[in-house]
Amino acid sequence: MCEPANWDNFRVETISPGTFLKRNLIHWDLLRETLRRARGAVLEVGVGSGAQSALLSRWVPRTVTLDNDRRILDVALRNLSRYGRGAVAVEGDAFRLPFRDGTFGVSLSQGLMEHFGDESIGELLREQLRACRSVVFSVPSDRYPRQDVGNERLMPPERWREIVSRAVGGGYDVRARYYRMDLEAAKYSLLARRNLGSFSVLVTVDPRG
Repeated sequence: MCEPANWDNFRVETISPGTFLKRNLIHWDLLRETLRRARGAVLEVGVGSGAQSALLSRWVPRTVTLDNDRRILDVALRNLSRYGRGAVAVEGDAFRLPFRDGTFGVSLSQGLMEHFGDESIGELLREQLRACRSVVFSVPSDRYPRQDVGNERLMPPERWREIVSRAVGGGYDVRARYYRMDLEAAKYSLLARRNLGSFSVLVTVDPRG
């Protein structure tokens, strides 16, 4: 059982150019895998600061980001306007996406799935796979040193692969690994980084064949 997240603890702010660059460099593994699957249309589920969608919109003609929290969306819209190239923000429910089947090449999320129990993760994934061909997401790993919102499930890649594989069934190829380039850990000493390892897990879900 995963306790509901208290999103009032989620800080939203207009970000500086330096923060925009840093947040995208930290999650370049996620962005690279998203671009490989985009096919001209990307959906981000859970907008956060909007940094990822803003950057993706410079390369992907149709970039849409969805969130159900007006407070978060209002701030993200300012960041999307400043750093993006036509990204569209939609207020909506991730469990009932307001899009037709197969609208997007890929959906992405960063720091979303770890706030839900297995059953809800399955519902989110199946709904994204209805509207998108593939799913790519990242979550803080078992090596991440804190819980930012308070209910994060900090788990290793093999546990995420197990949960996701069970949720989507045998028709999909599910892969999970630690980030290969993890700049989030760069602020720690070399010794600490050696002990901590990667702070993020990357999960990809693609149709077989």
